[in-house]
Amino acid sequence: MKQDHARLMLSSTTLKKLGARAMLTFGRLLPAFVLPMLVGCQSGDLDEDAAIPEFGTSESSLNGIGDSIPIGIANVNDSPLKQSNYRALLRFVPRSTVTIDRFYFGFKLKGASCDQPGAGGYGGGNGGTLVGAIVNIDASTGLPTTTIASESVSACARFTEAKSAVGGSTPVMLWVSTGLVTLQADTMYGLIVRNSDGNPASNFFSFNMPYADTAHAGPHARNELSKSASGAIMSLDPREHVAWSANSGTTWSYGTANGQYTSYVNEDPSHPGTKLPQYGWRRSDGVHVSQQPYYAYDATCSNCTVTYANAIYAQTFTQAGAFTTSGADVGTITLTNTSTGQSSTCTPTTGYGFRTCTLATPVSVAVGNSYTVRASGTVALMKMDYQQRTVFSNVGTSTGELRWYQASPASGTNAKDVPSIWAGPHSAYHASTDPPTTPIDLAAGKMAIGGNGTTPL
Repeated sequence: MKQDHARLMLSSTTLKKLGARAMLTFGRLLPAFVLPMLVGCQSGDLDEDAAIPEFGTSESSLNGIGDSIPIGIANVNDSPLKQSNYRALLRFVPRSTVTIDRFYFGFKLKGASCDQPGAGGYGGGNGGTLVGAIVNIDASTGLPTTTIASESVSACARFTEAKSAVGGSTPVMLWVSTGLVTLQADTMYGLIVRNSDGNPASNFFSFNMPYADTAHAGPHARNELSKSASGAIMSLDPREHVAWSANSGTTWSYGTANGQYTSYVNEDPSHPGTKLPQYGWRRSDGVHVSQQPYYAYDATCSNCTVTYANAIYAQTFTQAGAFTTSGADVGTITLTNTSTGQSSTCTPTTGYGFRTCTLATPVSVAVGNSYTVRASGTVALMKMDYQQRTVFSNVGTSTGELRWYQASPASGTNAKDVPSIWAGPHSAYHASTDPPTTPIDLAAGKMAIGGNGTTPL
């Protein structure tokens, strides 16, 4: 998997331009807190003359998971846990009440004694000691409070166990054994990961997450508390995010300021990245579920088609869109209700990021209908590795938790690798929420938000 590891420093001029650019994305204002993530202490100090590129257009207000764009990741980023005070937080929201006994998260260990010793730099020595805890989240602050369940295990031992479970293939996710834990629907929880080895600088593993351009990450680049917030991507709840602490959880950083260094899309300092949640769990009945399993390896797909199967909600689609991190022409987008034969097309303007267009005629889908979305040009590709396809076998099926896939996989891809194409503005798989009533405040928020004095680990 390709890693985007450019360790570049942004000048205040560049940061100001990024702040101005962040004001518009997908044809709408970014919600509160995104801009301060980009400009840090210079919050509100905009370069009004900076060029603002067009990211696409939209005719509707997007709110909550029901309008979360189902794509948007650019690459994958690692955070080596090489200090005892480092913490990674993955905040998640179950869609329904569930009892689990395992929680999966992305990681990498290459370079440790159990996985290509000395190579890669994602792991070292004996791999360290993985400590993972499922924690409660204070709904009023968004911060971790009490521990629900935790496990401490040798990272190499768990890696070997995960590798054996998929026939010797290298796993890209590990799990924390939680015992039987019941998680409530529509409730924020967190997974906190740390390395408790006595010499973490030498014995370590990496917390690994996909990332998006911060200008596209919307509510996931801040400590968002509203489930109705606009701008969510990856079919995530707006409250879901990844955060980072360098002081044992006393304060947490979000968005671009997440980890020991900043990653950039295409190693371009004008496009800093924000980590996004990638996770899943094993239910008490043994079934594996993932609400966001995808990685992105900076891969593309040309002339590709996505099948969206067995709609859960009836919708009328008026727009279509595609995503590119290269600025390649996504071409003409064709939406077809394969259950009725109704079809429509539109062609977005070329450029970087989310490219959207208004369909020539609306296309309706009823509950249980399936539809396809095809782009004649080149789009970004979301990937699932062998372990992810094996463990989360219901993903990419007509009855699974995520019902999109390639019925005829493009060359070099798997059926469960998803080209970045979709129809909107509303999801046929999640209920939409009412528009938010709180006005957008571009000057609100801080890069790091203080904790409440409680350290769950």
